[in-house]
Amino acid sequence: MTTKNPANKALRKKAEAEVKSTPLSSLDLTMDKVKSLVHELEVHQVELEMQNQELRETQQLLEKSRDEFSDLFDFAPVGYLILDEKGTIININLTACHMLGVDRIQLKGKPFSAYLKIGEANSFFLNLRQAFSTGILENIEFIIHRKDKTIFYALLHGTVDTEPNGNKRICRVALQDITEVRNMKILQEQHEDLEKENIKIEKYNQELEKVVLERTKELSDALESEKDINEMKSAFISIASHELRTPVTIILSSVILMEKFKNIGDYNKLDRHIQRIKLATKNFTSILDDFLSLEKLEKGIVRVKKETFDILDFIRILIEEMESILKPEQHIHFSHEGNPLILQNQKILHNILTNLLTNAIKYSETDVEINTINSNGELTILVKDKGIGIPEDEQKNLFKRFFRAENVKDFQGTGLGLSIVKRYVELLSGNIEYVSTLSKGSTFRIQLPDK
Repeated sequence: MTTKNPANKALRKKAEAEVKSTPLSSLDLTMDKVKSLVHELEVHQVELEMQNQELRETQQLLEKSRDEFSDLFDFAPVGYLILDEKGTIININLTACHMLGVDRIQLKGKPFSAYLKIGEANSFFLNLRQAFSTGILENIEFIIHRKDKTIFYALLHGTVDTEPNGNKRICRVALQDITEVRNMKILQEQHEDLEKENIKIEKYNQELEKVVLERTKELSDALESEKDINEMKSAFISIASHELRTPVTIILSSVILMEKFKNIGDYNKLDRHIQRIKLATKNFTSILDDFLSLEKLEKGIVRVKKETFDILDFIRILIEEMESILKPEQHIHFSHEGNPLILQNQKILHNILTNLLTNAIKYSETDVEINTINSNGELTILVKDKGIGIPEDEQKNLFKRFFRAENVKDFQGTGLGLSIVKRYVELLSGNIEYVSTLSKGSTFRIQLPDK
């Protein structure tokens, strides 16, 4: 089998020359052996051609890979250089050539330091020398001077290796243009400096605004306090002229009548007037207590000190105190659920219930109920009456100071009681609610934490 491949022809000539120079041994070959030998030669020839074909395909793949590597090397987005220990450019890709503005043929064999300032060139040599010692070229920034006299900021980093076809050591360097990043950093620093200035100005404005707000609040509080004082003065004058005059008039008239009954020896009627004096005195004291309680609450001088006590005994004593103001045939009914021992401030709770029970008795002709429930760490108190109730359109003002509904104008009172009750309940970290229907009565519900 022959071939027209020139390489094969040359190989054949060499083989023939080798055969001629080698003496042939005397062989006793039969025809069958000759045929077998020829067959082996033909098979060997085919194997050689198949191997040649594989070699050709491998060479084509290698050439393709080389071209792809060349494209990857030349057209990478980052510049690549291969430098020797002296910083001479052994090879460089097209991206780096474009960065420097010089053709590749003019760059190979030239020192890279030619594109650096003298001071930076010295720094580059020191870093390069260290890289050949450590194997790593650490990140370094330089200003690169192009051929057209323009400049750009560059970041260099790389690794030291040995050439594949020799023992010469080289440094593979990546070159990045960081001009935009550097400019952005400068702008960012300028922006941060500006922000710092703005922060100083803003902080000054905030401090000034804070001072203005504090001063405004002080003036506003002072004005509000002045209004409150004037309001209390007006209310006190009104109450003093009416509410305080009433018990004083009752006491004075009873004393005059008692003197007359005493002079005529009619002692049976003295007890009645003594009771009137006691009741008038109690009302007088109640009015003064309301003002004193309000003053203490306004000034924040009421202190809450809790203690454990029996709510059953506490309410029984309270009911006994209320008996003196009960109307004929009027009673107070009490019930309790849960543990009778509670942790609370007795004095404040006494003031709260005294106010609520007094109102319930005053505005009702029938019996009054008080129910207490101690459950799940909470004390619930209900005070119910079937009295005159509160007009619906006036209920929103119920807890305001000096407020008195239209249907209670004929009853003695200061309009401070429920306002004080609400403040006391809040002082005990509780809340108060109510349900009231005109002419059917009211129910006040107080919930206090029992802890």
